[in-house]
Amino acid sequence: MECILLQGADAQTVGQCEQALCTAVGSKFGCAAILHGINVTDWDKSFAKKSKVTPEERYSSTLSSGLKISVWKDDLTSHTADAVVNAANEDLQHMGGLALALSLAGGPVIQQESNMITRQYRKVPTGEAVVTSAGKLPCKKVIHAVGPRVSLTATPWEISDASKLLAAAIDKILRIAEKENLKSVAIPALSSGIFNFPLDRCADIIVDRLKKYHNNQYGKKTLRDIRLVNHDEPSVSEMVRACSQVFGRSSKTYSGAVTASGNASQTSPVKLNRVTLHIIKGHIEQQPTTAIVNTTNPELNLSIGAISRAILKEAGQKLQSEVYSFHGARYGHVVKTTGCNLKAKLVYHVICAHKTPGSNARQMLSDIVSKCLSMAQKDNCTSIAFPAIGSGELGFTKGEVAHIMTSAVEDFSCAYKGSPMDVYFVIYPSEVGTLQAFTQEHATLQSSHPHSSTSYTTPNESSAYEKMANVSEPYIELRAARSEVRCAAKRWILDILNIQRNAVILHSIRNNHIQHFGRREHEDLLSLQEKFSVGFQVFFTSDQAGIAVEGSPSGVTAAVLEVEAMCCKVQEAYAQAEEATMLYSIVRWVCKELESPEISPEISAILEKAYIAGKDGDNIDSDTRFNFRKMEMQSKNGRYKMERICFFKHYRIEQGSSGKSYFEQKLEEHGKEPRKFKDAGLNIVCVERVENHALKQLFELSKKRITGGSKTLYQRVPAQFCRFISWVGFQREYSPPDVQAYGQGIYFTGSIKSAMYLWKGMEEEEYVYIIEAEVLTGKDTVGSSDLLVPPSKEDPLIRYDSVKGGTDTCVIFNGHQALPLCIYTLRKI
Repeated sequence: MECILLQGADAQTVGQCEQALCTAVGSKFGCAAILHGINVTDWDKSFAKKSKVTPEERYSSTLSSGLKISVWKDDLTSHTADAVVNAANEDLQHMGGLALALSLAGGPVIQQESNMITRQYRKVPTGEAVVTSAGKLPCKKVIHAVGPRVSLTATPWEISDASKLLAAAIDKILRIAEKENLKSVAIPALSSGIFNFPLDRCADIIVDRLKKYHNNQYGKKTLRDIRLVNHDEPSVSEMVRACSQVFGRSSKTYSGAVTASGNASQTSPVKLNRVTLHIIKGHIEQQPTTAIVNTTNPELNLSIGAISRAILKEAGQKLQSEVYSFHGARYGHVVKTTGCNLKAKLVYHVICAHKTPGSNARQMLSDIVSKCLSMAQKDNCTSIAFPAIGSGELGFTKGEVAHIMTSAVEDFSCAYKGSPMDVYFVIYPSEVGTLQAFTQEHATLQSSHPHSSTSYTTPNESSAYEKMANVSEPYIELRAARSEVRCAAKRWILDILNIQRNAVILHSIRNNHIQHFGRREHEDLLSLQEKFSVGFQVFFTSDQAGIAVEGSPSGVTAAVLEVEAMCCKVQEAYAQAEEATMLYSIVRWVCKELESPEISPEISAILEKAYIAGKDGDNIDSDTRFNFRKMEMQSKNGRYKMERICFFKHYRIEQGSSGKSYFEQKLEEHGKEPRKFKDAGLNIVCVERVENHALKQLFELSKKRITGGSKTLYQRVPAQFCRFISWVGFQREYSPPDVQAYGQGIYFTGSIKSAMYLWKGMEEEEYVYIIEAEVLTGKDTVGSSDLLVPPSKEDPLIRYDSVKGGTDTCVIFNGHQALPLCIYTLRKI
């Protein structure tokens, strides 16, 4: 048995998506997931409530020309400006992400007008922009700008070319705003996110174009207010940084009390015995921990200092009254009060001295952190949040603060024997340098505690599982006959849950079956988008299809689970259709007494599988029943004789006992590991022999057509497609390599080592899965990326059987040219 202990937010997400989780784990791994200790009664309601972003101005500067530049954290669908900018595609089809959100909020007129534009001009080139009316949006116009898209592994040259197009798109937006006599425009971080353009470079380019626009303010301009508006913290922070560097400091002061309360985890937590240390971006006054730490002065005047002012504003004046009741406070002291109106129950007010040459300020800072932790222990706190004490006006460098505070927590954890405690270092969102210093210190701590990163399980996990019945926390139990199946499923679930723990706001699901989504699936996506307050962007490239999910970490996590389950259902339907076609070409069931004697491929496949399995007296549907002993079908209209017609003598499967199938995977004993695996840095975990009578029959037919014999080749596949390949054979959808350089076909390699290189994008899986196959390559030629079928020979009516490339890569375009033989489950050495 494998178990995954869940923490508060994780339990809520899993409880909300229980059916999706069970569907996905069952389909991908053949593993049962059972939830324990989770009550989901009211969670549907809480998830259904759409969380609105409160408009927050983070930066503002009025330039000498009178042009105002500001940075906002807000939802563009509700932001008030004369125009908002949409991150559009060339076809102006608003099917995901911001585009879909604006289209839904504005009503059908936005898509209708967009269709009119594309009917006239076909496409909007990258770097250009067009304008439509805004429908129900709280603005006059929507400017649809097409920013550049780059690959995930973009080269500097690709980024350089895309930068010019992004700059052109910003210039076009500003020209349209002027032409439409608009006074204000709201611009998002074009091309970042699912378009893969680097966010920091995006912010720099946008701000640079705004500066050039300001410098060219000749004559009277109508546009006087440009707003850089995004709903996610990373984009907002980058825009603030870029504006501050180019236009100087903001003309307004923004305390933590008036900025966003959302936290963004930057690193994986580190478990130090019974203490877990986290680094998050956020605002100390908003933390829901048992205690928070405030920095103040010996006078205990909470209106002095940015952190103290923010806490005071959130807590109310009663907090100041409580603090004033303490007398004789000096440097190094810690004063405890209640949290008043804060989410935290307690506040520890620390008085830290300025760092001066020869002072003991460093030791005092360390002692203060230790003292707060000791007080938290005495007060039975389960969590405590610290700001970056001393990184502002007290004279410490950011690196010093990070080192001193981290070391103090590590030292405290060595002697701490109390209940588990979470310690948070909360870094103000715009303090990029402070965040980097703490992140580096955190990384050093992780390297010195290599088994300390938490993954929803306890250090003594194996022994804890034996006592799961006594565990009060909610958990997921995974059941499967083989341990490697349970481990693979566990790894996948933890990867999904880590979206939430690591505060990820954008996650991509890559699965070629997304191209088979129909109307129902797209309607489901719209429902999920509303339910979890996320945006979807469906993308199709020459190599792969996928869906990018963007939103809050909890919303993204839940949506990803639901979409993964949708993909699994579509995969099953696709395989069933392939199976029906495959079996129909080998054996057919007919009912000659009917006016139309042929039975559909789908029903014929159901009958064939039931016949092989030894079932009898079973139902096809509510109205139709079959009896193989009498070879009879019974419906509401009468009884009819059935006949099984097999086209090939080699396809001989006798009617067997219950559970028999035309295909199966058999575990085999494996002795000494062949050198081909060791050369690739792999150890064998298990070997499964694949036997599929239907695939073998079709393969034998292909053998008669293709001359030149066969080769033993290899394909690396994701765990979820091992079962499908043994079921319906190799398909283009199942395991395309990262780059399909030799055609849009089914790829194989001549060695395990080559397979590891060609499919190097599967590193996130717990195990490596290699399928050994007999492949008919026939007469081949060199392939190219644009091929959908093999190229023609000298005679244009005759094509090659396969193509090749690299040292030992082979590509076929018909799955019946390959027969799966073995599935190797492997672990990296």
